[in-house]
Amino acid sequence: MSEIISQMNIIHNFLIKHRNTWTDYNVPFEDGQELEKLILANNCKNILEIGTSSGHSTIWLAKAVEKAGGKVITIEIDKGRFEKAKANFEKAGVSHLIEMKLGDAMQIIPTLNEVFDFVFSDATWSTQPAEGYTTFFKLCEPKLKIGGLFTMHNVTDGYGDDGRFFKYLEKLSTYKTSIINVSHNGISISKKLK
Repeated sequence: MSEIISQMNIIHNFLIKHRNTWTDYNVPFEDGQELEKLILANNCKNILEIGTSSGHSTIWLAKAVEKAGGKVITIEIDKGRFEKAKANFEKAGVSHLIEMKLGDAMQIIPTLNEVFDFVFSDATWSTQPAEGYTTFFKLCEPKLKIGGLFTMHNVTDGYGDDGRFFKYLEKLSTYKTSIINVSHNGISISKKLK
């Protein structure tokens, strides 16, 4: 037990120390806290992240699964950001909780055999096809268990979805969606009902 508390302190101290230093499309500190809360409140253990950047959100996800028990698979297309994230995970003491994948999430997601109870999509709109967010969702949806959460960043700040993703979800009628605005970016939370 003392080993887990010590590990949690290392992660917490790393996040506090670097709170205002994140660039490269990382989530704000407050959004990281919210992701951790969501994972713990819903007892999620198998996490998929689309868009690692240099790892800020991933460390929050790993912090949550350190408590809940589980792992994070994270995908990043940019080699420079991937390498920065790898170094950050080592410094934060979370490498053992994370499986990193370098490449295009559109190609990697179909190869994953895991079933997830939490997906965090934070890929950049400008680098994806026009239907990018909906395509990510369609690829993940069969791998998301009932009761699982599909979350997406940048839904209120102009960098994220332009409404097509939410219209698609409404037509499905198998998801309950809400949006939280902890920071100005916005996070959507879509719970799979059946």
